[in-house]
Amino acid sequence: MNPYDTDTLLGVVRELDPFDPFLLNMFFQEEVNFDTAKIDFDQVAEDTTLAPFVSPLVAGKANKAAGGELRSFKPAYVKPKDIVDPERILKRRPGEAIGGAMSAGARRDAIITDILDTQRKKVLRRKEWMAAQALLTGKVTVEGNDYPSVEVDFQRDAENTIALIGNDVWSDTTNAKPLEQIEDWNDLSEAPITDLVMDSGAYKLLIKFQDVKDLLNTRRGDSSDIKLGPGNDKWVQFKGYLGDYRVWVYKGYYTDDIGAKQSFIPVNTVIAVSAAVDGVRAHGAILDREAGYQALPLFPKNWGQEDPSVEYVMSQSAPLMIPARPNASLAITVD
Repeated sequence: MNPYDTDTLLGVVRELDPFDPFLLNMFFQEEVNFDTAKIDFDQVAEDTTLAPFVSPLVAGKANKAAGGELRSFKPAYVKPKDIVDPERILKRRPGEAIGGAMSAGARRDAIITDILDTQRKKVLRRKEWMAAQALLTGKVTVEGNDYPSVEVDFQRDAENTIALIGNDVWSDTTNAKPLEQIEDWNDLSEAPITDLVMDSGAYKLLIKFQDVKDLLNTRRGDSSDIKLGPGNDKWVQFKGYLGDYRVWVYKGYYTDDIGAKQSFIPVNTVIAVSAAVDGVRAHGAILDREAGYQALPLFPKNWGQEDPSVEYVMSQSAPLMIPARPNASLAITVD
C-alpha cells in the first residue's frame, strides 16, 4: 500500500476530535510559527515612568526606547513514531460487525487515524507540560535523548514563586488569611490577577475558611469561552468567583518516563495568573524535506520500507510555550 502524502495526513489531523489542554487554551491562545529552526522572542520592559514636566517654550525630548533583549532558542523536537501493525489490519476492530465488514484498506485507514490521534495528544500533553512549567517556575527545562539539558529562563521575578510557611499555611485555619494573601499576590503581579488555578488539595484547604465560603459565588455565569479540558469537565472544574477572581480546580495529569502519574499542578499549589500573561505557542520550522522546511505546529508523515515490510507513522513538532509577560503569573505552595 502506498504511504499517504502530507496534505492527506494533515487533513486527518484537522478532522480529529478535539483534545484541549486547559492551561494552553486559557493562557496560551496565540500561535506563532517560525520559518527557521530557532525561535526568537523579545522581552521588552514596559516603560512605566511619568511624563516629565517641561516649559511649553522648551522643545520636547525624544523618549528613549524601552530596553529589550532578543533571545533565541532552538527547541528540541518531539516526534512520536509508531508502526502500523499489519496484524491489526487483518483483525476485526472493536465495534466492527462479526465476520469483519471492513476491508483491509479501511482498517488500515482507521488504524492510521488512531495512531495520528494518539501522537497528537502526546504532543499536546508535552505543550501543556511546558505551559505549566512556565506558569509554575517562570522557566522551562528541555532535555531528552541526544538533547543536552537546556533551561529556558523567562526571567520571572523570584518573589513570584512563593512557599507559605508558619502561620500563613492554609492548613492553619486559625491564623492564615487567604483573602489578604490573594490580594498581596495581585499586588506582586505585573497585571491584575484574573484566575486562581489550583489542585484539589489547595481548594479543599481554601474552602475551610468561613470568609472564603461567604465570598465564593457559584451563581454568576462563566463568560469564558474556553473548552474545559480533554473531552469533558472531569479534569477541570470551575468553582465560582472569589470576588472578581475566577477559581478553577485542575486535575490534569500525564504519565512520566517510568510510568508514574504526575499532575500538571503539584499538590497544594495555586497558580495566580492574569489573562494578560499573553502566552504564545511558538514552533520552530520542521527540518524535514517532505515538510518543505516550513513553519508548522505539527507535521505528520507516513512511509514504508520493503525488507522487512514495515509501515511507519510519525508526528513532528518543535514547540516552546512562551509567557510574553512572565511576571503576570505567580505560583504558590500553600501548605
